[in-house]
Amino acid sequence: MPDADTINHFNIAEIFSSDKYVIPRYQRNYAWREPEIHQLVQDIWDFVERKSKNNYYIGTLIVYERKQSGNPIYETIDGQQRLTTLNILLSALYRLFPESNSLEKINFSLNLFFDSREKSTNTLKLIADINTAIHYKDNSAYNPDIQQAYKDTEKILCRLLSTKVLAEQFITYLLEKVKIIRVKVPEDTDLNHYFEIMNTRGEQLEKHEILKSYMLNIIRYDKKLMFAFNTVWEACADMERYIQYGFPVSARDMIFDGEEWDTVQVSNLKDIADALTTDDESEKTTEESSKHPEDSLSILDILNNNNNFEANESYNEDAPQRFNSIINFSNFLLHVLRIQEKSDISLDDKRLIDIFLPYLKKASKKKHKHSKQFVKKFGFNLFKCKYLFDKYILKREYISGRDQWSLKRLKHKKYNNKRSVSYVNTFEDDDWNIWLVKILSMFHVSTPTQVYKHWLNGALYFLFQQEDHEYCEPDQYFEYLYNMAESFLLDRFLMEPESQEDYFEIIYENNCEPQNESEAESLNMDVLDTGTAVENFIFNYLDFKLWVNKYEEDELFDFTFRSSVEHYYPQHPIAKEEKIKERTCNNFGNLCLIDNKKNSRLSNHMPKAKMDYYHKVGADSLKQQSMMEVTKEKDNWDSKIILKEGKRMKKILLSPVEWE
Repeated sequence: MPDADTINHFNIAEIFSSDKYVIPRYQRNYAWREPEIHQLVQDIWDFVERKSKNNYYIGTLIVYERKQSGNPIYETIDGQQRLTTLNILLSALYRLFPESNSLEKINFSLNLFFDSREKSTNTLKLIADINTAIHYKDNSAYNPDIQQAYKDTEKILCRLLSTKVLAEQFITYLLEKVKIIRVKVPEDTDLNHYFEIMNTRGEQLEKHEILKSYMLNIIRYDKKLMFAFNTVWEACADMERYIQYGFPVSARDMIFDGEEWDTVQVSNLKDIADALTTDDESEKTTEESSKHPEDSLSILDILNNNNNFEANESYNEDAPQRFNSIINFSNFLLHVLRIQEKSDISLDDKRLIDIFLPYLKKASKKKHKHSKQFVKKFGFNLFKCKYLFDKYILKREYISGRDQWSLKRLKHKKYNNKRSVSYVNTFEDDDWNIWLVKILSMFHVSTPTQVYKHWLNGALYFLFQQEDHEYCEPDQYFEYLYNMAESFLLDRFLMEPESQEDYFEIIYENNCEPQNESEAESLNMDVLDTGTAVENFIFNYLDFKLWVNKYEEDELFDFTFRSSVEHYYPQHPIAKEEKIKERTCNNFGNLCLIDNKKNSRLSNHMPKAKMDYYHKVGADSLKQQSMMEVTKEKDNWDSKIILKEGKRMKKILLSPVEWE
C-alpha cells in the first residue's frame, strides 16, 4: 500500500508543467472513442456551466517512478486513457483558442510518450506541435485512433465553447479546478503483478442498487408494495431481457393478457402487488420490516436481505440472450424520471443519486403512509416505460450468426396447456417496421453517448402519452420521429447558437413541431460548410433522406457507428500542386461520414483512388455512394462539381419526406 507521502493532488496546470509520463509496453494502446471523450469534456463543462467553485476530481493516476538522471519519468500503471485524452484536449484548446490568457500561464508541452508504440508517440507529437498545422504526410506512420480522438475533441469543444468568454471559463476551470490524484507505488513493487491486480479488482456497488434501497425504505410500511416494487425494479434492470420474463409465469397472465402477454392489464403498482400476492411471494419480505414497519432500514439492511426478494422457481422460461439494449439501466431510470416529472432532468447516470435525492427527500418527509406517492408512481411508470421500450424502441439483435437492428415484440402462445414464446415484428406491416428501424437507428448512431440520447426520451415520452399505449399506430409514431428529426435540424443544428432551441423545449414544449421552416432566412446554412465540425446527425439524417428517395433499391442500407468526417477531395493531396481552396474543400458537397480507420488509410488519396477502393469494399454512407457515382459519371471530382453537389445535397437535406 502506498504511503501517504506518495499520494499527491495535482490540478491540470501542474500535471502539464512539470513531470514526464511514459506508457509501458504491457499497457494496451489508446482505445477511447467519441462517447468516452465526450463524457470527459461534458463532465468538466457541467461544472463550468453551474459556475461551480468546487474542485472536480477527474480520477486517479497510478504511477511508478523510473530511476534515472535528471527529471523523473513516471511509468503509468493506471489512468493512461485519461492522461492521453488530456494531452489531446490541451492541444486542441491551444489550437482553437491561441489567444487565451489562461493558456499563456502554463508552459504546455507534450508530457506523454509510449515505450513501444512509435506511431502513437508520433501522432501525439504532431498534434501537440501547436505552431504547425496538423498534416499526416504518411498515414501509416500515425495512430488512427489518436487522430480520430483529436477530431472528436475539436468537434466537441467547438460545439460547447461557442464564444471566447465561454472558452476562457472552461480553460480556467480545467487548469485550476480539475484535479488528478497521483499515487506512486513503492520502488520494490512487482509491476506485472500489480497491473494484473488492477485489472481484476472487484466491482463496486452499482448506484442504481443504492437508489433502489432508498426507495424501498420510503415504502417500508407496506410489505406487499415493497415486494412489488422490488420485483418491477429487478424485471426492468435486465435491459437485455423483455420485461415479461421478470415476473412469475402465473403473474404474467394477470399483469399482461393471458393469451399473448402483449397487453398490459394493470394500471398501478398496487395492481401488480395484487397479481404477485397470488404466489405468496410477498411473505418473503424481511422479518424486521414486518415487525417494525416504521423503523428506518439502512442501505445495507435492505441490500443484505436482498435474497428475501428473490423470485422462486416459478420464474422460468428464461429468455435467450438475443438482444442488446441501446442504453444501460441507470440511464433508463433518468429517462423515466424526466417523463414522470416533465422536468429538464439531466440524463447523466454518473449523477444518478444526486439527481433523484431531492425527490426522495420530499417523499420521505411526508408522514402519512398514503402520501408516499412518488415511489409508487415511479415504480409503475418504470414498469410502463420498460414495456414500451421493449416493444417500440430499437435493439441490436443477434440471430443466425449475424447481428442487425430490430424492432420486435414478444409474442406468447398457449395451446393445450403448452406455452411457447417468439419474437415478431412490432408492426405487422413490414414496410412500416423497416422505416421505423431506419429512422430509430439513424438517431441512435448519431448520438453514441447516452447522456445525449434526447431522441430516445422524446420517443418514450410520445409512447407514454398515448391514450392506448398497448398499441401505437406506426404512421403516427413515424410522423412524430420525423418531426423530431426536423426539429433537431431546423431548430437546433441549423440555427445560430443564441437562437437554438434546447432539447427539452423541442420535446416537452414544442411537441417536436418544427418552429422554423426549411426555407427560412434565419437558417445558418454556413454551418454545413465547416468540414469536420459538421454534426454527425446532419450526415446521418441526410443519408436517411437519400435512403427514402431510393427505398426500393437501397432497402439493405444499414446505419452504423461512423464518426469520421471525410473530405472526399483531400485537404492535403499527395501531390501538393493538386490542393484546392480550403473553403471549397470544407464545402458540404465534399464531405461525408465514414469509419475513422478507413478515413485514416485513404485520407490523402484523390477521389478516383477512393472510388476504386470503396467500389470493392462497399460505401460507408449513401452520401459517399452518391459522390462516387458522380465521380464515375463525370470522370472527375473538382471544385466546380463540389460546389454543385453541395447545393444539391443541401436541397435534399431540407426537402420534406413523403411517406403516405
